[in-house]
Amino acid sequence: MDSVIKQRLLKARKDPVFFGEHFLNNTQMKPYSLEPQQKLFLRDKSPYKILFCSRRSGKTLTMIIDILHNAFFRKNQQIVLLAPTQDQAKTFANVMNDMILRSPMLQSSFIVDNKLEKQLSNGSRINFKTTGAQSGQKQNSAVVGNSVNVLYIDECQAMDAESMSTIMPVVTGQLGQAEIVLAGTPRNRAGFFYNNITNAKTIRESYVDNGKARACPHGGRYSLHRFQITDLDEDGNVAYSRAEYRLSIDELETIKDTIGKEMFLREYALEFLDSISMPYYAELRRMAGFLKEPKYFGSREIAVGGIDFGKRRNNSVLTVATQTPTHDWEAKYFKVWPLGTKYKDITHYLLKILPMQFPNFQTLSIDRTGVGESIAESLEDSVPYNMLDVIFSQPKKVDLVENSINLMESRMVSYYEHPKLGEEMDDYTRETTENERIIYQKGASDDFIDSFNLCNLSISDYIKNGGVKTTPFRSYSLGTNVFGNKQYRQKSRKRWSDYLNKKR
Repeated sequence: MDSVIKQRLLKARKDPVFFGEHFLNNTQMKPYSLEPQQKLFLRDKSPYKILFCSRRSGKTLTMIIDILHNAFFRKNQQIVLLAPTQDQAKTFANVMNDMILRSPMLQSSFIVDNKLEKQLSNGSRINFKTTGAQSGQKQNSAVVGNSVNVLYIDECQAMDAESMSTIMPVVTGQLGQAEIVLAGTPRNRAGFFYNNITNAKTIRESYVDNGKARACPHGGRYSLHRFQITDLDEDGNVAYSRAEYRLSIDELETIKDTIGKEMFLREYALEFLDSISMPYYAELRRMAGFLKEPKYFGSREIAVGGIDFGKRRNNSVLTVATQTPTHDWEAKYFKVWPLGTKYKDITHYLLKILPMQFPNFQTLSIDRTGVGESIAESLEDSVPYNMLDVIFSQPKKVDLVENSINLMESRMVSYYEHPKLGEEMDDYTRETTENERIIYQKGASDDFIDSFNLCNLSISDYIKNGGVKTTPFRSYSLGTNVFGNKQYRQKSRKRWSDYLNKKR
């Protein structure tokens, strides 16, 4: 090997910034010129790091350079990048694929170069995975393998608690020093990502003390790299840009006008906005998108639902969502039973009518609190679809609301805003108690919003676990749902359809 190349490789091994600027090229086939915040992160030797940065701040490039450096210069590494959805994992993989193609030296080192799975000649592997495939196939939902040395979690703020509890033991349980990188923007003042940001070991900001690490009072595990690209002044105008050459103030103003002030403050000024008491805020609802009320109550698409049974003062409400060809969801079917409706009429509908209106109905989440207990028991051995039971409590309500917000923000679910649903979203509030517990309070009623949240629980469960079994004349134990609640043993769809044909 030429001595000059050998020296460059030795320098690149020691310095990932040198590696990024001398071995990788941009789309114009020119060497990258990395920004201060990117250099600061790449040179941080901490095993646990957080990239807490604004949109358009170079996060993706930074992570890819770090992944390639780890894979290229360290033997037999098992490296996984985890994204909330399959589409996001593919997008990240596509960016890396393009960078590899622009680097002949790197390209020659890959002996397996599939889109989502790569292997280098030194034995290192890179895999792109997701917490649950949008296809809903359970076999595609494996979070990570059983041997991971370095884990990158992109959009960590979107990861639910169940996924994080599954992921972290797999990584931290490996022999030797595991390395973990969390990356994302603000969302809720709760959860794994928020807790590790507020309890970081150190914090580094390229524009404060030249990036010198500052110790945090809580002394956690993670080295926090924070990069805020802009902020708003007292008049609500963009005050500055820390990346003026590629993201001007005028462009930031255009972005703010497009996505709204609340979302802009969160995505570009790194503000945790759920200090605002309204969880279903206007920008969230606009971002999820409003659908038109359907002309017919029924569909042959894959469908799931949630039902909230009325008690003394409330109606009973069923929300049904259907899967689109692009594997996202439309929650646009609402059925209401007025106060005073006999529960046996609702049971009859769920047992006989619902499977006819939605032949591919897969999962129904039921409010099992109070009267829901007896209704669920009367249905559990008869319905052709999977049933998830939820006993409402404040912790469960927090899980349900956060799950809906996650689906809406990630644009996995759009919905028809029934007038009553809109009113209940407006009245729903989020509060923090004296002991820092998060609670949600309803307005005058919550039957529509509870039904909507239960429907979204069914969506999340279907994405993770798929639908009901179809082998005829057998029953199955379906385990627990995404919130750890019981799922019932159900007859197969084939057996149920045979039964209906005989009745006809």
